[in-house]
Formats: sequence, structure tokens, C-alpha cells
Amino acid sequence: MRAVAVRVHALREMLRLLRRQPGSFFLAVLLAAAAFTVPLAVTSIARSVAPLAQQLPLGPEISLFLSMSASPAEIRQLQSQLTARPGVTQVEWITRDAALRALAQRTGNSALGELKANPLPDVLVVALAPQTAPAEVEQALGELRKLPRVESIAADTDWHRKLAAILRAAAAAGALLGAVAATMLVLIVLASVQLQLSSAAEYVRVLRLVGADARFIVRPFVYAGAVTLAGGALVAAGLTSAGLIAAAPQAAGLAQLYGATLSLQPLPLEWLAAVTAGSAVVGGAVAALATRRAMAVTR
Repeated sequence: MRAVAVRVHALREMLRLLRRQPGSFFLAVLLAAAAFTVPLAVTSIARSVAPLAQQLPLGPEISLFLSMSASPAEIRQLQSQLTARPGVTQVEWITRDAALRALAQRTGNSALGELKANPLPDVLVVALAPQTAPAEVEQALGELRKLPRVESIAADTDWHRKLAAILRAAAAAGALLGAVAATMLVLIVLASVQLQLSSAAEYVRVLRLVGADARFIVRPFVYAGAVTLAGGALVAAGLTSAGLIAAAPQAAGLAQLYGATLSLQPLPLEWLAAVTAGSAVVGGAVAALATRRAMAVTR
């Protein structure tokens, strides 16, 4: 019962702290929401785009043009050999007839389908893992050229280098964005605690005189820090969800122009609940450290 009474008292003192400077509290919540909004929005968009990205051939592809005399049995054997190579995710066999039909459909020339002799070769398209390094792609090109029944090969490796560079830049930008947001949140809690301590200096002084322990004094400020960041996370979650829902029709229409399907979805409620709970823990921890340090300096 005593533990419950102590926590109820701390909650009441926290409410008094917030009522003394309501403008500062709401400003801190809004600043925290601003810091949360961009990471939440980026995470939501990335999660919505992930299914679309999985449909794209992100790894490099090497096309092997086979000899016209290669038999189906030889091609199947070569396909199995290539599939077993390290770093190969898929080997697709495009037959001569399928290639001719695709060419006729693409060019709109139906006369191609009436050719007596098909001039196109069978092709094996070797898809490599997206994390394959450019040097490994070059090595694979040299090895695949020496395979039997392979007349020539073709591979566009420039786009893979560019994609790898873009992904590295995106990862660096994401890390920087996360670091900036985390720094802002810590500074917001520190500033909020400092204001609350200045407004409650007399309260803290009296508690010290009567011999209250540090945990009893610090607890209301811990609760205030937790409420500040949790409130910011909730506001950011609401703003992000509303923005994504409003932008979803326009994003879907834009994706349809390129023959793709895109559905912007807010983060699941369990994710948002985890972010809010984590924010409360971090806010409380930062507030506890800041309050204890301030008390030690003024002792």
C-alpha cells in the first residue's frame, strides 16, 4: 500500500508540475512529435513499398546466349549447373520460341511468328543475389564465358553499381536521420526537466529538508519526462497515419501509371504501441538522469 501511495503522490506532483507551465509542456510535446514524425513516416512508406520492391530484380542479371546446336537436355543440365553456383538466386530458361513470340508481341510485327527458321538462340538468364559485389559480378562474367554451349553473354552491371551506391547513401541518410531525431528528443526532455526543476525549486528544497530520499524527489520528474515523449509519439503517430491515408489515393494513381500497385499503409497499432511505450521509458530514463545530476550540482 505504501508503494502505491508513493506512486499516486508522484502522479499528483507530476500533474502540478505540468499545470505550472502548461505552455512549455505542450510545446515540448509538439517538438517531440516533430522529431518522431519523419522517422515514422519514412518507416511507414518503406514498409508499404517493400512488397513492390520485392517484385523487382534488384540483383544483377547475366544473359547467356547459347549455341544454336545446344539440345534441350544440354540446356537443362547447364541450367542445373548454374543454379548450384554460390550467389545464384535463379536461372530462367527463355526458349527460342518464347523469345520470338515476345519479340513479335513487343514490336507488333506478326510476320515474325511466320518465319520458317527461328534466328534467335535459347537464353539462360542468371540472377545473382542483390548483395553481390561488383568484383564478384566481373569474376562471374569471366567464368560463365568459358562454359560449354555458351556463345556470348550480356550483362548491364552499371545499374547494379548505381543501385548499391544509392542503397549505401540511403542507409547513411537513415542513420543520420535517426541520430538527429534521437538527439532532438533527448534535448527536449532535458530542457523540459530544467524548466520543471526551476518552477519546483521550493518543493525540492522542502523535500530535502525533511529528509526525503532521491527516488521520492525524482519520481514526479521521471513521470513528466515519460509523458512528454509518449505524448509526442502519440501525436506523431496520429499525424503520420492521417497523412498517409490522405496521400494513399494519389500514390496509388501514380504507381498505376507505371503498371505497379502501391498501397500506403500506416504502421500497425502494435508497432505504434511499442514506439509509444519505448518513448515513455526513454523519456523517464533521461529525466531521471537529468534530475539527479541537477540535484547533485545544487547540493
